[in-house]
Amino acid sequence: MQIDKKEIKPITDILGLAVLDSQRLEYAIGFLMLLSRKDFDFTNKNQDEEIDEYMLNISKKTLGTLMRQLRKLIEVSDGFIERLEEALDARNYLIHRFLNHQGEKILTRDGRIEVLNLVKEKRKILYECYFFLDPFIQILMELRGFPAEYFINEISEKYERDE
Repeated sequence: MQIDKKEIKPITDILGLAVLDSQRLEYAIGFLMLLSRKDFDFTNKNQDEEIDEYMLNISKKTLGTLMRQLRKLIEVSDGFIERLEEALDARNYLIHRFLNHQGEKILTRDGRIEVLNLVKEKRKILYECYFFLDPFIQILMELRGFPAEYFINEISEKYERDE
């Protein structure tokens, strides 16, 4: 039985956003790890390449691996880890088990509605976890003498294009 792509588009749209949220979460954890390293001086332009290399290396790691490395780097509460683990479970379900568990439901209209609600629920977990990390990032940036304005200006300069 073939499914009209238009009928599953709402599901695939949310799945795509969930994947992006997962990657944003991975980047946020990597950035937390970067900020936690005392050997980097963010105002020293001579370290830009080393920082970029560190973040490139981090970007190759899975969410679960990043969580384990973060725990080794800094001490965090059980509640903090539980929040990350909930996001990891949501991510792993969508990436690894979704189709096996929900494939048949996609064949019916009522099933698609149920699946769409499930995908929205999992995506919400990922989305909210990303924003859960933001205050921690902001505090670490401030503690490291790395004001948000500096970061925004650096990114703007680095990626601004002449049009």
